[in-house]
Amino acid sequence: MIISEELFEGICDLDDFNLLKFVISSELRLKILFSLYESSKSIKELESEINRKSGNISRGLNELKSCKLITKLPNKLFAISSTGFLVAKNLENLMDNMGSIESNGEFWENHSIKSIPNKFLKELSIFNNSTLVKSTITDFAKPINLYLENIKKSTYICMILPVFSKIFNDAVNDAIIEHDGYLDLVTTKNIYDLSIKSDSDNKIKSLVRDKKIKFYIVDDLPNIFFTVSDQFASLYLFFDDVVFDNSEMLLLEDDLNLNDAYRFYRFFKNEILK
Repeated sequence: MIISEELFEGICDLDDFNLLKFVISSELRLKILFSLYESSKSIKELESEINRKSGNISRGLNELKSCKLITKLPNKLFAISSTGFLVAKNLENLMDNMGSIESNGEFWENHSIKSIPNKFLKELSIFNNSTLVKSTITDFAKPINLYLENIKKSTYICMILPVFSKIFNDAVNDAIIEHDGYLDLVTTKNIYDLSIKSDSDNKIKSLVRDKKIKFYIVDDLPNIFFTVSDQFASLYLFFDDVVFDNSEMLLLEDDLNLNDAYRFYRFFKNEILK
């Protein structure tokens, strides 16, 4: 996999950027760092694993050591430093993210991610195992219908909502009522106002009063319509900064990925409410 500098757009700390760039600019340094990320090793062990001469290995070790990414132990083993561990972890996340983008390349190519901060883009690896659900000529509403089917079975729902849709809102409210569920919702004042105005049956007001819905109102949101529940997680994006696309959806359904999706929601909420 080729990692280009474009992946680091949005990283504000110049020192962090330079360290990452320093490592990925050399295949040898990258291999040594990831090898020591797994466990401490001697030069001979690295030579055998990476299949390079000891002189090359020594040069790579010295280069990493000069940046304090690794350290030499008294027993002649080399180990990753705390700084090196963080750099390797970030690179590992970037590679996972690239895997996510490559596995659903059409979805990412078709949508704008300009409004999504880098710190959230780094979490894209939760969609590595997602399914791309698309509208078809014979079933234009396929993504919407599948979303609504999953919502109807959901109990504990968390949502990032940058767009108003009465269909989605009504389905969520009905699910909460039917299953005695709960909705944790991050949205904007504009979307909140539209939701309240459309609440002709006073379902939302009743659910808020009964502490079944918790609104977190923010001034602005990235263009991510993200939902996670005990049944599924989904992601819709926008064609551009204005036009929402309901014709394509990334879908997650297994329990392990749902746990990661809940973690992403908590991370997003904590960051956006700072």
